[in-house]
Amino acid sequence: MSPKSKKVLNPALAVFIVTFISFFVHVIYLGTSGFPGGPVQVVDGKYLIKEHGTVIALTATQYWFSYIHAVVLVAVTVIMAILVIVFYWRGDLKSEYHDS
Repeated sequence: MSPKSKKVLNPALAVFIVTFISFFVHVIYLGTSGFPGGPVQVVDGKYLIKEHGTVIALTATQYWFSYIHAVVLVAVTVIMAILVIVFYWRGDLKSEYHDS
C-alpha cells in the first residue's frame, strides 16, 4: 500500500467499521431496521414493521433514525468500495512484497 492510500483508506475503514458496528447494535436494540424491509403501516403514530413474521412497533423518531442510519451505512459502504477500486486501479494497493 502506498502512503497516500493508507492516509485515505485507514480513516475511511475506521468510519466504515464504526458505522457498521453502531448499526448492528442499533438493530439488535430495536429488533429491526427502518430500512426497506417491506410495507410499513402507521397506526396511532406508531410505525409497524413486519420482520420475519413478527410485527415490531417503533415511534416516528426510532423509525426515521433507523432509516437514516441504514442509508448512511449503505453510502459509507459504497464510498469505501469506490475508494478501494480507485486505489487498486491506480496501483496504490499493490503489495511491496510481491513482484508484478
